[in-house]
Amino acid sequence: MFVPVFLLASSLCATPPERVELVFGGDVIPHGEVKEAAADHDRTDPGDAGPARSANHEGWDHVFAPIADTLRSADVAMVNLETPVSGDPRARTGPLLFDAPPALLHALANAGVDVVSLANNHAFDQRRAGIPLTWAHLAEAGIQGVGSGPSEAAAWEPLIVEKHGMRIGFLSITRWLNGARNPMDPDVSPQVAFVPYASKEPRKSGLSPESAAELVRAAARRCDALIVAIHWGTEYSHTPHPEDRKLARALVEAGALAIIGHHPHVLQPIESYRTTSGRNALVAFSLGNLLANQGRGFIHGRHMEEEGRKRDSLLLRLSLSRPEPGAPVSLEDMSVLPVWIDNNHYVASGKRNVPRHIGPMLLDEEVRTLHERLLALTSRADLPPRELRQERTALERRLDLARSRREVILQIALPPGPGVAPVESGRRRVGETSG
Repeated sequence: MFVPVFLLASSLCATPPERVELVFGGDVIPHGEVKEAAADHDRTDPGDAGPARSANHEGWDHVFAPIADTLRSADVAMVNLETPVSGDPRARTGPLLFDAPPALLHALANAGVDVVSLANNHAFDQRRAGIPLTWAHLAEAGIQGVGSGPSEAAAWEPLIVEKHGMRIGFLSITRWLNGARNPMDPDVSPQVAFVPYASKEPRKSGLSPESAAELVRAAARRCDALIVAIHWGTEYSHTPHPEDRKLARALVEAGALAIIGHHPHVLQPIESYRTTSGRNALVAFSLGNLLANQGRGFIHGRHMEEEGRKRDSLLLRLSLSRPEPGAPVSLEDMSVLPVWIDNNHYVASGKRNVPRHIGPMLLDEEVRTLHERLLALTSRADLPPRELRQERTALERRLDLARSRREVILQIALPPGPGVAPVESGRRRVGETSG
């Protein structure tokens, strides 16, 4: 009897493995039409006295609602904030000059976003002053930002978040600044973590890839797992830039556990790497847009694939695990949740009093919902035959769109490698492909 009791006591005292779930999304871009779409869904609460207040963050809650449950389910959720937030409604904006209202940040926080990357080519859209204003509005919303700071050293300082006993570090870097550059006084002016391309930008206000790798190495020593978000690549290309592949390898070897890319506005492959020390790492070269007005002219079935791919997106879920305290943290699993940016541009522009709708939706959920609605139609005896046919045709068309975009997203994001079958579920064990 003694041995079984001892074994039972050992099992009861065993420490369960530590596990942390991370979710990442791509570019959040406040194009003018996106702002208008949010405003179309604003709900006001008159309150007891004074001016009416928005009950849903000026409509932005409606925009992010379809992906909110997924973001909230993560221990840490991160997106790329492709805009300053000045708080000035009169701020100068344009098709390529961005500014977002503070309500967008509050809606992101409400949807479950914890961290945003700030190092991107639109960081200086509201000049130097826009950067500290963005920090202030992020703090008010309860979101942490990474990738810019009051000095160059601060911009490269990792954000470290502790979850379930793990110290997870985040860095954010950009390779583009839209022709702008960091101020020449790096110790006293707002800076962005910048690693310019050798062939594209003069290296007067940024670091070399070698210097960046050393800072990644130093950051990795300060945490259990380091995630590096990088704004890089060629716009509208599904192929990673050759210099980015080289940089990715260097940063992974320096200690990054995962690299999360954005900027091309379309998807690029997600690849697993094995370092020379035998550690598994992952590089997602581009997660595409998460919210934008690009590709609004796309019509399903009209051979407009190039436009449609600007609306293909995904949420990337990574599972970090550690078998026991003090053991190394590893990437255990990753999954892709296909996302489509819904945009009723033609419907809203062709009919009066139809609210605009632009926002991300989960395609697996869309497919399930449309299946249920089609099944429900079979029992609708109250509809005239013609109306029934019209509704069925509309639902079948939407279902075909959702299925086809889902297939395209998985083919681009998770291409089969040597000896690896095509992915249908959107899930793959880390290490199944090699870069």
